[in-house]
Amino acid sequence: MVEQTGVAVSDHEIHIKYEDQEKINQFARYNNKLLEIKDDLTAKSKQLQNLTDAAQDVEELELSEDSFPFQLGEVFVEMTAEQTNNMITTYKAKIDQDMQALKDKSADIETNMKELKSELYGKFGSAINLEYD
Repeated sequence: MVEQTGVAVSDHEIHIKYEDQEKINQFARYNNKLLEIKDDLTAKSKQLQNLTDAAQDVEELELSEDSFPFQLGEVFVEMTAEQTNNMITTYKAKIDQDMQALKDKSADIETNMKELKSELYGKFGSAINLEYD
């Protein structure tokens, strides 16, 4: 049996206070939210790449086409190359803003997770696993 900060820890018996369980649960919620944010960032990155590809296609076809179909929701609208490029630029800027907001939120969550992790590892040592695969 090992004594760590006033809590008796053995291989078979660990007593967890309600406050500690709440911290463990909060860490799990942060971890789930972080995974969701990473999925959202991946999706936004794919959208950004699709818009970049579309902008390149518009540039390549600009001389041979008078108008381009542009999808707004579930409807396609005919637009000139300039209008299409403006719309693509607008959407790319919005996605960039969304991605930055997600990155900021992710950094905040990671900071909170590090604090909880150090506190919980300090209290429970190797008796708790806060790493994800």
